[in-house]
Amino acid sequence: MRSPMSDDFAVRCTGCEFTWNTPAMADGLRILGSCPKCKGELEFRDSADVTIAALPPNTTAAPHMVLGIPRI
Repeated sequence: MRSPMSDDFAVRCTGCEFTWNTPAMADGLRILGSCPKCKGELEFRDSADVTIAALPPNTTAAPHMVLGIPRI
């Protein structure tokens, strides 16, 4: 049985229902285009303009914040 999910999220995967809660994660996931866990579709709470406005000044795209440090 799935637990009820809160509507307090920045991004939610419609496949595995995993959620992310920060503007940086939303920005990185928007660039990736799909869930890094299951490749499912992503549901964003806010538009890209709202997400970008919530990031600290001089922040660039940050998909590494979603995927983590690359492993060799």
